[in-house]
Amino acid sequence: MKNSIIPAMLIALMTIASPISAQTTVKGNVVNERGESIEYVSIGFENDSVGIISDAKGHFELTIPAGRKTELSFTHVSYLTTEIPYKEYSKNKELTVVLKDKVVELAEVVIGKKNKPKTFVGKGIPAPGQIGISGHGSDSGPEGGVVFSCKKSSVISDIMVKVSSCTFKQCKVSINVYEKRGGQFVNILQKPIYETLTKDKSKYILNIRPEENIVLKPKTDYYVSIRMVDGMGEKGFLYLNGYMKNGLYRNAVKGRTRKLPVCPAIQVKGYEMD
Repeated sequence: MKNSIIPAMLIALMTIASPISAQTTVKGNVVNERGESIEYVSIGFENDSVGIISDAKGHFELTIPAGRKTELSFTHVSYLTTEIPYKEYSKNKELTVVLKDKVVELAEVVIGKKNKPKTFVGKGIPAPGQIGISGHGSDSGPEGGVVFSCKKSSVISDIMVKVSSCTFKQCKVSINVYEKRGGQFVNILQKPIYETLTKDKSKYILNIRPEENIVLKPKTDYYVSIRMVDGMGEKGFLYLNGYMKNGLYRNAVKGRTRKLPVCPAIQVKGYEMD
């Protein structure tokens, strides 16, 4: 099973290959401190192309090529990241991984009454072809998006994605907003943003209004992205419009990034804070 984000003209560049050699299979469940299953947890290695996403019930099964002996990372926006050492996950037994809740500090947001919404990113020259998200949604969780910044402290009001068509009977995508800190991507959401889409051949705009206050700092690089997390047991395609603007694609859960000359048509709007 393979997942890939495929700009039509860049299919070859975005193919994700897995080396075939002696392997370790790690499987198990991810739960919180109350024993509840955690859906769509990102599981992988730092700066590596090996990774997977747990399913809607927290189950996962990951095949690890020979030579990986670093800690296996489990991340989810609502929980603290947990690292499992090699000596633990290499025993070929079923794991139960417990993630601890994040302590959330709500930011105070004051928006002037005269403030008008601003577009932080999302304008450009339409790209030929389409950007497609394919697969079952549970392998390495590749995501695509664009980097942006704002001049003043701001809060996001809308995230819009231009959808061209969907061949899945039903699928689920996640929208993420990361702060770039050097070479790291730190997800600044307090809870995940999931959207369920159904089979549709017509173009439309997916308009998301976050329930939480997503605060942006001035002169800081952010990365807004979309990725498939669940194909509901089927294989299909979700096609997005694109812009002729540098896009950033992450080929795995915590893997390396690639810059490509096309980005998904994602628009981010918001208000400057007083």
